[in-house]
Amino acid sequence: MKHRGKWSHLIYVAILPAYLCLFFLAERLVVDHYWVSYLPLDDKIPFCEWFALPYVMWYPFLVIPGLIFLLKDGEAFRKYMLYIGLGFSSAVIFCLLFPNGQDLRPAAFPRENFCTEILRWIYSADTNTNVCPSMHVIGCFGAALAVHRALPKEKRGWMVPVAALALLICASTVFVKQHSVLDIFVAIPWSLACGWIIYRPRRART
Repeated sequence: MKHRGKWSHLIYVAILPAYLCLFFLAERLVVDHYWVSYLPLDDKIPFCEWFALPYVMWYPFLVIPGLIFLLKDGEAFRKYMLYIGLGFSSAVIFCLLFPNGQDLRPAAFPRENFCTEILRWIYSADTNTNVCPSMHVIGCFGAALAVHRALPKEKRGWMVPVAALALLICASTVFVKQHSVLDIFVAIPWSLACGWIIYRPRRART
């Protein structure tokens, strides 16, 4: 087996800028004439600005495990970055091939408060295109799976709050009208497939 240096896994950080370049390309190219992601169930889900708080938790939910793996577990970091690269990049390529978006955002907020200010910033920074599959769901699944794989058996109890937060973040996407329920439904098998590709057991070479 070829010896790897202690910090050899740092090279996988390069996946992030490569993905971001692809994402911003899609954001510039897919602006109109898109297929609308929608299910009738979306009309049954009320807008609730307070879900902006768990929605923005997506960022630390992804970053904190990555930083811990970076410093403590090079192999876990490598696989986590490979999952993020595969899951996010494949989703963006899908959006480039099949431009999609959603028209669920409220024309005006029913009230003004701290959370609507957060949503105003989110709406301005993140377009309503390139939504299916939901990268919030893909990212939450990847972070939760990576944590589950890295935790020793005696600490698996931590997966309860981790899974609860992941589910809350995923649910928040439809309550703040950033995603259709369809985006979540598509992202679930997408996440499972990416997780299987990255984390499936490797056969030993003979």
